[in-house]
Amino acid sequence: MESGIGLSSLAYTGYGAALCIIVVSSMCFWLRDAMVLAISMTLLKMLCCKGRRARGKLTGLVFPICVDDLTSPSGAALLTRMLLAENHLPDGVVVTSVENLDKKVTDGVKGDKAVLEVKYSGPCELPSRFFLKCNLQKLGAMRLLVATSDVCWCEAFFYKYLAPETKDCLRTPKCFFVDLNFVTGEFCLLTEVLDFGSGKLLPLKHRVRDAATLEEQLLFIETGARLHTHSWSSKPVEIPRFHQTRRQMWLLCMVSGWMGLKQTVQKTVKGKSANLEWMTWSCPIDLVGKEWELIWDMADILTSLALERDMVAFGHNDLTTDNAFYWREGGSEQLRMGLFDWQQSCMNNIGQEWAWNWHFLEPEFLDKNEDRRRP
Repeated sequence: MESGIGLSSLAYTGYGAALCIIVVSSMCFWLRDAMVLAISMTLLKMLCCKGRRARGKLTGLVFPICVDDLTSPSGAALLTRMLLAENHLPDGVVVTSVENLDKKVTDGVKGDKAVLEVKYSGPCELPSRFFLKCNLQKLGAMRLLVATSDVCWCEAFFYKYLAPETKDCLRTPKCFFVDLNFVTGEFCLLTEVLDFGSGKLLPLKHRVRDAATLEEQLLFIETGARLHTHSWSSKPVEIPRFHQTRRQMWLLCMVSGWMGLKQTVQKTVKGKSANLEWMTWSCPIDLVGKEWELIWDMADILTSLALERDMVAFGHNDLTTDNAFYWREGGSEQLRMGLFDWQQSCMNNIGQEWAWNWHFLEPEFLDKNEDRRRP
């Protein structure tokens, strides 16, 4: 009976996959657009490949896709392979146990996450606690948003390629393992545990007492600027470009109608009028009704704002104060700063980055200072 049920479930899965392929092929034939093809393939991979364990793009290992993978009887051996892959474990030392401390992780990241207690067979310089994050294992709107905005790609490649190069100006959680698979959409990140609010690590926005000081605010601005300009004149081909990671999400938002550009143009939220005091933008009247054309050409429009098409800078829409923490360096009075949450890390064309900076400014300010923006 169990065998029959298993074969029946497998057959239904096969029928579902075949149906998805037919639907996707039909859409591609009629619409024949690369962006539609991309989002269709994303949906197909989510339905047919989510939850499968496969080799990672960065390490070649079959990595854990959920917390239970590391707390299972085979979890210690799996974690040993992960730490060995990045040369963190000394010769002859292995992981002997992995325990989920069942702590409520409230760092704002989206996914299956936990703080793990780890024991080793011998002395080593590795921590006894790790923070683990994997992709969401439940199909839904959030998993779709993560997939269409390439969250896993952005975060994994930041830790792999950029984090080691920014130590001079910025602290990020030390990464012991990171990997992803583009087909299954699965992701795994293993970092040190940062105890925000305890000891010397003081989070800025979530601080219970003591308002942010001017020194902290100025350091946040300076650090953000240094990170932004870190790759100003280089071309890090490994890091995704902004338009690569946003095209699918923009189209999805337009189709949904709830978060689309039409809502922005009409100054509405979910079709209803909102508080106009904070909706400070003004849309040219001749663009009203052309939201579809705008979203379709958005990446090209933003890129065209800069003559130097190959000039790039670090771009991140979520470099905000709630992702910052501070501490004093040793016994000195020098204030240091760190950031976490790199789910939107990418490279922006400089024209795009300027456009994102401008959209926070009020129309009156832009009109008044328009001449200053011209060379």
